[in-house]
Amino acid sequence: MIFYLCHRLHANTLASLLIYFRPDLQDFVRIVPYEERNHLLAISSATVIWTDLDRLSQSEIQSGAELSEQLRIRQPDIVQLNHPAKTLQRFDLLRLLYADGSNRFNVYRPEKLPDELRFPVFLRDEAGATYKTPRLLNTPEQLRVEIANLGAARFVRPMVVEFESKPLRDGYYRKYAAYRIGDHSYAQHCFASRDWFIKDPGKGMAGAHLAEHAAYVRDNPHAAELMPIFEKAAVSYGRIDYTIVDARIQVFEINTNPTVLNYPPTIFDSYDSLPYANMHADALMRLPHAQDRVSHPDIDRAHLHLLGRLRTKYRRRRVKLTVRKGFSLFRDTVLGAKASTDTGNQSR
Repeated sequence: MIFYLCHRLHANTLASLLIYFRPDLQDFVRIVPYEERNHLLAISSATVIWTDLDRLSQSEIQSGAELSEQLRIRQPDIVQLNHPAKTLQRFDLLRLLYADGSNRFNVYRPEKLPDELRFPVFLRDEAGATYKTPRLLNTPEQLRVEIANLGAARFVRPMVVEFESKPLRDGYYRKYAAYRIGDHSYAQHCFASRDWFIKDPGKGMAGAHLAEHAAYVRDNPHAAELMPIFEKAAVSYGRIDYTIVDARIQVFEINTNPTVLNYPPTIFDSYDSLPYANMHADALMRLPHAQDRVSHPDIDRAHLHLLGRLRTKYRRRRVKLTVRKGFSLFRDTVLGAKASTDTGNQSR
């Protein structure tokens, strides 16, 4: 059995995979909210994956580390991926990668800025995900103003990050992402965009960029270079996001609770997500004790409650999406027919 520890509010990262794409995994995977973690003491053999580490408070990290140590001593047949206290989070990882020469950019806390800070820079939170493009700051004065307004941003642990990215010859920036799951890794995506901050370009990718993405996923070309970085970070489950600048890997972060698949499938999907689901599922099933079906009733109860809540949420989203897409398709069909009729009338 695989026990996936995460915050209750962020169980969606794995839920779509379990509910829609690979429901067979529900026999072997349990999503465990951190509140239920002590029930793991009743488990004799399994793989336990510690995730969401950036969202833990210091007291939660400490209690998680104590439980991890108990499991290590009392239940030696439990394999643990990541560690609440030893796995590096964003800030410490980026500091390390700059110090050892891997990254060419550094990060700082707003209250400890050096004179040699290299502009442009941007502000981001160490905790959680960033969805809005950060503002690039080109001068110390712009940075001072942004820091003065940090209260409105509600950052938990703000970081000042030196900017290090540049487009390739086609004018597009790249963001690569690859997973490590135990001893296995696979490439998830290569996104291209004219914007430097890339989340998911969606319909913005076509032609050569889609072919580049497919080749990256197929070949996993940086696997050998990425594994030592995972090791430095003490991350044995997570997704590394990075780019290539002047033929050098530049790491943005390693997320310990990354979203495997954002949304459930719909009839309007223009691409097939199942291959990505299968890569993740196959890697999970390679983990030690993955096919042992021994769990705990309280863990099962919490797991099923989470999946039930998310299934309802996804169902509503699918209905809304179907209605929206269906209306859009109907509108385009009607307008197309009208345009064709108008053209025909004019030609007579």
